[in-house]
Amino acid sequence: MLRVLLPAGGIALLIIVSAVVAGMFGGSGPKMSDGSPGGLHDPDLQEVVAGVKIRDLKVGEGSPPVQIGARIRVHYKGWLADGTVFDSTEGRAPFVCNLKPGMDGVITGWVYGIQGMRPGGIRKLVIAPDKGYGNQGTDRIPPNSFLIFEVQLLEILPSANLAQGPGRPMSDGSDGGTEDLQLTHIGDGVRIRDLRLGEGTPVEPGATITVHYKGWLPDGTVFDDSRSRNRGQPMTLSLDDMIAGWRKGIPGMKPGGIRKLVIPPEMGYGAQGKGEVPPNATLIFEVELVKAGS
Repeated sequence: MLRVLLPAGGIALLIIVSAVVAGMFGGSGPKMSDGSPGGLHDPDLQEVVAGVKIRDLKVGEGSPPVQIGARIRVHYKGWLADGTVFDSTEGRAPFVCNLKPGMDGVITGWVYGIQGMRPGGIRKLVIAPDKGYGNQGTDRIPPNSFLIFEVQLLEILPSANLAQGPGRPMSDGSDGGTEDLQLTHIGDGVRIRDLRLGEGTPVEPGATITVHYKGWLPDGTVFDDSRSRNRGQPMTLSLDDMIAGWRKGIPGMKPGGIRKLVIPPEMGYGAQGKGEVPPNATLIFEVELVKAGS
């Protein structure tokens, strides 16, 4: 019988290589929230399309199942085959997204993996690289990585009136909608109202500003909040880097001031939308100017 003998160093190298390969392509991963297997090799997974497998931990109830193109609110956690968590809504607000591929949607694996869920359902997704971030990866996801998610569908959001609506109350309890009679038109479709006037030197066009802000849609859906995004701290921004509606609506504010902005789609994210902002959406902001200048 032929025996192959490896030196000690070779054995160590073989062990290391085997571990790396197992991490990349096997990996038990963490457990799912119900204690079931959280890795790639799960005998109960079902392939819905090539490169996307699913398993329901909990079947939801109620309204018709999610269809491609729907707007949904979810909690999720995502990890790599070796168990490294790369993203999670734990400790954050639920994620609102459009269930479609593209710049204003989500990765293809989510589109096919979440379709068919009902509110209250919890699903495991296993997504091959070509249905995730491919050979590009991201800053937290290496190229050609398999992705594993646990997704809880909280609700299917109704089709919103993206042009006008009641919004949500401002911090002083006043009208936070698009039809606020106290709004002042300042050009290019942008309207403003000062909840509180600040003091000192007014903001100039192109200035660097430090602000707290919250942005929502006409139906009241919050799409951005500096306090949530930046752990309660204000954010320092250059107006030159902001949407046109901010470049138009912020100049003239003074430190300590609070201003409501109502911004039409063409001065916001337009027909493309962005992230949690759907295409052709009017945007409403409350902006508190903490400081002008860097």
